[in-house]
Amino acid sequence: MRHNKCKAANRKSESRKLVFFYFLLLSSYFLLLSSCGYHMVGSRLLSFDSIHITHVDNKTYEPKLEEKLHNALSEEFVTQGIKAGGASSDVTLEAVITRFELSAIGTIDASVREQEIIMFVDVRIIDSGDVTEFKSIGSPIKITFETAGTVPQAVDQRDRASIKASREIARDIVSRIIINYAK
Repeated sequence: MRHNKCKAANRKSESRKLVFFYFLLLSSYFLLLSSCGYHMVGSRLLSFDSIHITHVDNKTYEPKLEEKLHNALSEEFVTQGIKAGGASSDVTLEAVITRFELSAIGTIDASVREQEIIMFVDVRIIDSGDVTEFKSIGSPIKITFETAGTVPQAVDQRDRASIKASREIARDIVSRIIINYAK
């Protein structure tokens, strides 16, 4: 019995040493990064607490795309700790969807089975009269969907893919804004 207590005490001591070692390693890593000029970027470094997203302008023929992008932008700003507020907000964001295309990437017997969504957005950020523009922001990843099945199934797949494309573009836009303001 006494032998088991010693083993338990040794394991506890070893686990404390391991935790301390990992803490030391992680601290050294962050110290090394900060000494090289790297720093963590987040919404705490921004000069504004809220942003007003004006009506998203859809210059394409794809219906309801402006709603999907507006919702995705609002959700992403909130996720990053930035309030998506009304016209009294510190900063205003204007977005224009300039391009939406479907491209066939998979066919079987002359029938399209998989398509890719290509979408581009121009953005203007207005902050106390200063204007920052980002042109032709597209999804950083390829967004595809299957077109097999019934027509309602294919429409549903296309709708989910356009929501995903809007979310990916919104993440890219918010990231660019955070990086731009962190400079």
